[in-house]
Amino acid sequence: MKKHIRKATFWTATIAVLWFGAAPAIAAIVVDQNTAVGAPSCTGAATQYNTIQAAVSAAPSGATIEVCPGTYAEQVTIATPLTLKGVTDTTGNAGASVVTIPGGTFSGAFTQILIQATGVTLTDIGVDGTNTLNSCDFGPSLTGILFAAGSSGTLKDVALRNHYISNGSGGYCGTGIPVSANSATSVTVTDSSIRNFDGEGTNLTATTVTVKTTTVAPINPGANCVYANASTFAVSGNSMADCFTGVYVTSTVQGTVSGNTIHGGISGGTGIFCFPVCTGLTVSGNTIFDTGIGFSIKTSAEVGGVAFENNDVYGTANGVYLFLQPGNTISNNTFTDAQVGVNGASGNTISGNTYRTVTTLTE
Repeated sequence: MKKHIRKATFWTATIAVLWFGAAPAIAAIVVDQNTAVGAPSCTGAATQYNTIQAAVSAAPSGATIEVCPGTYAEQVTIATPLTLKGVTDTTGNAGASVVTIPGGTFSGAFTQILIQATGVTLTDIGVDGTNTLNSCDFGPSLTGILFAAGSSGTLKDVALRNHYISNGSGGYCGTGIPVSANSATSVTVTDSSIRNFDGEGTNLTATTVTVKTTTVAPINPGANCVYANASTFAVSGNSMADCFTGVYVTSTVQGTVSGNTIHGGISGGTGIFCFPVCTGLTVSGNTIFDTGIGFSIKTSAEVGGVAFENNDVYGTANGVYLFLQPGNTISNNTFTDAQVGVNGASGNTISGNTYRTVTTLTE
């Protein structure tokens, strides 16, 4: 009887596919500002829209929007789960798809791409924040991509450039952030490039944060490269240079900072810093050099939970600075050219480390 039921079910499903046909795939929506609607686009398909926002507003859930090479001076709000994909015309050497600021001027809080939906993916897109402001009066701020509360998504192969505001006297306002998240559920940044910002490369408050294989470098040496405020996070395989803090993490219950290369730009800066909640944090396999401190924690009424292991730290005043926070493990690291290898060592497990040209091993 069971065999007959299985056969009947199989034939019913087969007949249904033959009768009604397989569900049709959703054709990509094409944006090309250089051709008229209905004319062949850079992909060969017909152009459907000349602006990204028009395409996004009309797209069904799960759609893929292909954006032809060009400079799109617009603000974009994404309220539907979808994929926004740049098309690079390598044959025609036509460059990439880049979102810029309309008119180059703005006031107050300005966001170039606002993500309000879950499951949004941006790939092969450029976001350029070049602007004409030259004053910090009235508190202007500039965000390249903002994940709103409850949203989620992935940035892959995204280039973020020039998110800074000049103060008019050779400095910066410190309010440019290429990627930000405000109480999002999940944010992933991978294989991307974040350069020339004056605030923080990423400022991510979310339940889960992943930042990996991304290059981060500011225009302002007082900026932080990666800030992650998340209970679960992974920051791995990134290259960071000339930030005040390479990786600043907090609120972690389960977090890893691994395989990053962090080059400091300020003598008083820190390669990796955790404050004030650091339980469940593992820092391993990183190369940190020319920073004031390689790794530091400053917890609030907290004991232990951090493992700092197999890292290569050199050219620092302090390889590790624990601020007398007990119960952590510092093991199998190499400290080179430091004034102090491990500062605040009392109450922690310090073992298997190699010290080269270090004035004071532990204190």
